[in-house]
Amino acid sequence: MHDRGKKFILLAVMLLSAFVLSGCALLYGDGLLALPSLPAEYVELQDEINAVLSTGAVSAAAESGANRQAIQLVDLDGDGENETVAFFREPDGSFLIKAYRSEDGDYREIGSAQAVGLTLHAIHYPVVSVTGQKCLAVCWGIDESSSYGLDVYAFTGGGMENILNVQYSSILVGDLSGNSLDELCVAVRDQVSGQMSMRIYGYTGRTYEQDVELLLCSEAKSVSQMLIGRSGSGARSLFVDSAAFGGGYVTDVLTYDEASARPVSLSRRMDGDTGMRTWRSVDAFSADIDGDGITEVPAAASMMSAIYPDEKNKLDWLEYDDDRVTAKLRTCHMPSDGWYLRWMDGWDDKVVIQTTRYSRMVKTVFFLLPDDMTVSAIPQPDDGNTLLTVYVFNGDNSQAYISVYEAAELARRNGRIYAYVPGSVSSSRYAVDPQQVTEAFTAIETVWSLEAYR
Repeated sequence: MHDRGKKFILLAVMLLSAFVLSGCALLYGDGLLALPSLPAEYVELQDEINAVLSTGAVSAAAESGANRQAIQLVDLDGDGENETVAFFREPDGSFLIKAYRSEDGDYREIGSAQAVGLTLHAIHYPVVSVTGQKCLAVCWGIDESSSYGLDVYAFTGGGMENILNVQYSSILVGDLSGNSLDELCVAVRDQVSGQMSMRIYGYTGRTYEQDVELLLCSEAKSVSQMLIGRSGSGARSLFVDSAAFGGGYVTDVLTYDEASARPVSLSRRMDGDTGMRTWRSVDAFSADIDGDGITEVPAAASMMSAIYPDEKNKLDWLEYDDDRVTAKLRTCHMPSDGWYLRWMDGWDDKVVIQTTRYSRMVKTVFFLLPDDMTVSAIPQPDDGNTLLTVYVFNGDNSQAYISVYEAAELARRNGRIYAYVPGSVSSSRYAVDPQQVTEAFTAIETVWSLEAYR
């Protein structure tokens, strides 16, 4: 009886965590007031869970992704009521999945499955009907080399049916085609050549089938981020940012082609098998950088990093259209310091960047090169050529630094204070005013996403 009570309390805590933390279920209004009586509502489910735990199994939580709870509440059939999906590790090391549905307060098992893996890596619930029905996609760690297995289960009248089993290195679940159903975008690596490719699986009404396999650029080593956005033509597109062989990052743009009703590689059409057009050394990834609804791709903008190393932080943001690639805007991107600055109107390649790091301060200077620059006399920033200085102050005395440097505050994020001092260059083309700086500066929001790309 004592053990039963402990298990009862454990289940209550796990279910409460599922309600509060899970992306699958939220409570509003009266539901919040009902939380203290939660255990009584789940007494039948407690008996089902106890029956599994009594065999020596233990609850299993995913190690990454948005759905990490060992017991999850999710509307699997689209009827507006949550089912319960529970994950266990059995004494022999295998995994057990059980799903339950509540009917008039009684919990009935609607399916179960067993699987083998080193770890329970991530859990997804791809939408497979316009009415909101979902499958269960479970990602398993299967070896020590960042290789994973994917099992997709459909919920049928006969229980849980395994409809897809593949190995992969990275995955994104999302609606790429725009039909309100989720595709499975799975990056795989050829074990012999090392070539990366993207396999895209679509739901056919009964199962997931591979729509297409598209090669990624030859430089792609491992996927860092995948994002569904829109290309310059407005087409839904998958932006695949990858770490590159030899360092840096490259991007592939895979767009959904309405004519063929399948994805095609837009970047490969433009650039062949190389991703060097999108190469950059800093960890900046595809985003709608200017807020126009189109996703842009970052790329190195300067060839002067051999002379001024911080020029590597100068990025052009490229828009991929059906038949052209356009540089939309330029930024100085400082991801390690948590900020970026959009290039000012009138600034050109003569404006360069130099960053100096101190124990409690980072100083980035934008200054103007002379027309007659020579390699033998490399210009440095001074009072006569400085356009703008951006400071990042850290530590307890940050406010005092602002006073010492007579700087104007821009933002505060994560214990840092961002500030600036305008330069003394009077040229109407290059000079900046406070409003320009404020509008051009962005402190990067740190969003702790639990979504997994592996």
